[in-house]
Amino acid sequence: MNFSIKQLDLFNTDSTIYFQTPASHRLRLLTSDFENNLNLPTLREFVHSIFPVHSQITMTGIIGYYIGSTRIWDKQHLKGVVRLSNWKETYLVDEEGTQYMAMTVKDITSQDVFALCKQTAQGWRCSNLMFCTEDRILYISADVFDLVMTDQKKLGGICTMFSPWVDTYHPNIKTV
Repeated sequence: MNFSIKQLDLFNTDSTIYFQTPASHRLRLLTSDFENNLNLPTLREFVHSIFPVHSQITMTGIIGYYIGSTRIWDKQHLKGVVRLSNWKETYLVDEEGTQYMAMTVKDITSQDVFALCKQTAQGWRCSNLMFCTEDRILYISADVFDLVMTDQKKLGGICTMFSPWVDTYHPNIKTV
């Protein structure tokens, strides 16, 4: 079976991209493994192994929702970390009728991705964010860093490099 990033529903509120992806195309690291400043160089290396310096990265995520006509914003803590000059909002409605606001920001750098991963690992509250290129997505949340890639060989190499940190609770490229 061929796997493509385009098969994923990035804004599915019931299932993250990790669980929409075949096990052989995904891996997971726990944010708690990087709370300690001693492991931050490993986190930086992980991010830069996914997104080389001049990658064309797009950041996307849900930034808020509506309760009735009241708009509720999720705190992103992006100011001072990411340049937000290419911000675009999209409005989504789930199966139950809840309306969400999603944002997309183009031209994110790998250094921006690392800064947001570091901030998340160190306990800053963040909403779930995804950093996307045409063949890979890094999903970050308060608990996990999930990587999804179309190229199993490249993902296998990343898995080998960061093997001590790869979580194996759910099947992924390390366990298949």
